[in-house]
Amino acid sequence: MKIIEGNFGNKEDERQEIPTSEFLSVFVGKALANEAEGNKPKVVVVMYEDGQMFEVASNEQYPDGVYMLLQLAAQAIINETLGVTE
Repeated sequence: MKIIEGNFGNKEDERQEIPTSEFLSVFVGKALANEAEGNKPKVVVVMYEDGQMFEVASNEQYPDGVYMLLQLAAQAIINETLGVTE
């Protein structure tokens, strides 16, 4: 994921909005490619909408594994925001 601008909460500019279904369909392709190579990737999906829902789903069976995946994702977002990964 590439964070283009750290202007979180600004909902006036919807040009960068990506439909959830389009976003997830890209990951379906990546998952199929990984599985075709014999890999078994672990995945966590977090969905939320302001003031309405918060859902976490994972194919990882152990809570520690889910927590680890969420922490890895959070650190990747922080690193990208700070420009560490460039």
